[in-house]
Amino acid sequence: MKNLKIYFTSDLHGYIYPTDYIDKIEKNIGLLNIINSFEKDENTLIIDGGDTIQGSPFTNYLSNAEFDVHPMSKVMNTGGYDYITLGNHDFNYGYDYLKKYLTNLDAKCLCSNVVDNTGQLPILPFDIKTLGNGLKIGIIGFTTDFINRWERSENINNFTISDTFSSIKPYFDKIKDECDVLIGIYHGGFEYDLESHTQLSTTHENIAYKISKEFNFDILLTGHQHMEIGGEYLHDTYIAQTPHNGSKFLELNLEIDDNNNRNITSSLKNVVLNPNKEMYDDLLPLETKVQEWLDTPVGFLDSDLHPSSHLDMALNGSNLANFINQIELEQSGADVACTSFANSIKGFDKNVTVRDIMSTYMYPNTLVMLEVDRNILKMALERCASYFTNNNGELSISDLFLKPKVEHYNYDYFANINYTFDLNKEVGSRVTSIMFDNKELDNDTKLTLVMNNYRASGAGGYEFYCDCKIVREIMVEMPEVIIDYFRNNKNVVVDKSKYLTVIY
Repeated sequence: MKNLKIYFTSDLHGYIYPTDYIDKIEKNIGLLNIINSFEKDENTLIIDGGDTIQGSPFTNYLSNAEFDVHPMSKVMNTGGYDYITLGNHDFNYGYDYLKKYLTNLDAKCLCSNVVDNTGQLPILPFDIKTLGNGLKIGIIGFTTDFINRWERSENINNFTISDTFSSIKPYFDKIKDECDVLIGIYHGGFEYDLESHTQLSTTHENIAYKISKEFNFDILLTGHQHMEIGGEYLHDTYIAQTPHNGSKFLELNLEIDDNNNRNITSSLKNVVLNPNKEMYDDLLPLETKVQEWLDTPVGFLDSDLHPSSHLDMALNGSNLANFINQIELEQSGADVACTSFANSIKGFDKNVTVRDIMSTYMYPNTLVMLEVDRNILKMALERCASYFTNNNGELSISDLFLKPKVEHYNYDYFANINYTFDLNKEVGSRVTSIMFDNKELDNDTKLTLVMNNYRASGAGGYEFYCDCKIVREIMVEMPEVIIDYFRNNKNVVVDKSKYLTVIY
């Protein structure tokens, strides 16, 4: 009997310390806690699935700091990581930032569909590792090719990012007969519901279902969707996925007997508050600077802006969304603005700190202003109107935004137009009015619409934006835009207009 043990993390998003940065209370999350739970021997692999160096206030602070070795590299080296792949967010802060991570890692970076055209970064498509017990383990890494759609061009100029599925086959064919166990590390998720096997998406952002069906990986470790998949079989491939921000990790055990019979078990492990003291102390001066920065006051609002439930805000409007939109409108000079919320947000007290901003708008989005007409706006609003399910007057959130991944961030809040949803009508025919400047918008009028660059890429079901003329791009990240707004407007009066009317 021979065994393989795997510890797997994914979508850590820069959460190293045991904190969510919403407050200073230490919590059962973060990589410093996780690595102290690893028990590694010569038959153990420790693997990460990407989206590792962006997403927390810690990494946001770091992206504007001077440093040589990325702290994530130090922690992962201490934890004994063997392999990583790249996630889409790992490109968000540019080439040099990513380089400080990859070139200081002891782990090998495997990504079959990403090539560094400069040759500076140690990115390999695959590796074969022989364990202490003689098992030969083949590992291929790959990531979502939607990076080409989402990422700012200057951040990926040095890379060729190719089609995910077609990049796998040559390496799979090359090593499948050389290995006892073949593992895929995929920064991507599932396009089908894993219970009903109903297709949920027709794009190639997530193709883990197709990969499981058409390749016979023994194990496929997935990410990107932040789903809790403790381990199960799909088309004879054993699949798993972890939630995000270092809130849980996966432990997997595979046994192979002398007749090549295999038994795989795995589970998601809760994180215990027991941070690695060596790294905790080593990085503490940096973490202290981050916490001091987060407590910096930036300005004052005339009212608290706290989120309610996503359903309530989508139905009744949100002054918090209005506030983000009024910043976008001032920054861009656009006619209309739209914004969305992350799945979990903090909101603002009247006295606003950097912590409030970083816990409410945590993504490094920039702004894009598009030229739109009524037809484009109607398609966008119909996408938003599909957020609701109306069951005889009982409203709930549509599974379109909940499965396979919770995607509240694909519901947009608009400002400077007044619009009406009739939820008694069929999806696709729910937008009954779009008014601009106190009159119904006609088919010929052109307007400018400002949004984040993620949405402008057409992501989230808004593909029609890709056909719109780009009027202006503002290459400043939104957290900094919000901070700058407070510098120029110390006492802010929040737009409390109600732009949406819902009939049901």
